[in-house]
Amino acid sequence: MKIIVLGSGSSGGVPLIGNYWGNCDPKNTKNRRTRVSVYIEYKNNKILIDTSPELRQQALENNITSLDAVFWTHAHADHTNGIDDLRQFLWKSKKKLSVYAAEDTMNALKTRFDYIFNEKNSYFQPPLNVNVIKPGNFQVNDLTISSFEQKHGYENILGFRIGDFAYTPDVKEFPKASEKYLYNLKLWIVDCVRHEPHYSHSHFDQTIEWIKKYKPQKALLTHLGAWLDYDELLALCPSNVEPAYDGQNIILT
Repeated sequence: MKIIVLGSGSSGGVPLIGNYWGNCDPKNTKNRRTRVSVYIEYKNNKILIDTSPELRQQALENNITSLDAVFWTHAHADHTNGIDDLRQFLWKSKKKLSVYAAEDTMNALKTRFDYIFNEKNSYFQPPLNVNVIKPGNFQVNDLTISSFEQKHGYENILGFRIGDFAYTPDVKEFPKASEKYLYNLKLWIVDCVRHEPHYSHSHFDQTIEWIKKYKPQKALLTHLGAWLDYDELLALCPSNVEPAYDGQNIILT
């Protein structure tokens, strides 16, 4: 399995508008963060989780030329507003692209981006193959994917597990029923927005406690805000944990 961290930043990215770097050293390229998204290649399947507002830039920088499926964790702008750039993957393939999300997420996207989901539109062709999913297992070609609930403030959103890899951005709490998906992982990419507690995201101390509990072989911290400098954060991390950075490649065997 090949995993690329396309974006590792919080909702405003780093730097924030106004060229505000917060505590981050602008000289360290690992502190320049686009909005969160990951790309996975596994058993001849190419999967994108979330359509960051910087999707075009991320695809160009990481040489992503085709997709077999797209998953959405939830409908917030920093995870979905690059949806229009999916069109650039369609004109070459001439086949529908399968997309997967919970019902409330899909309904929100259909409201905000109605032209994309109207099969008779002349702009977004071929139309998307829409799949509404619930927590549990679902199939993408020959792969069995697990989705599970996580609390993002007052909202229930989805995390995903593919093989020995789990992806859980934007999480404050895991329901008991979801915990089984977090054990026996080779890689866990998990939310860590800042040092101080946050009402809808995990913070550093809580995320490290989760990692100690579920014991992944390796964990990467994502959705990093401008108040988390890469080198300073790395110095605080246990040996199997590090901050994620844009363009980071991981191979799981």
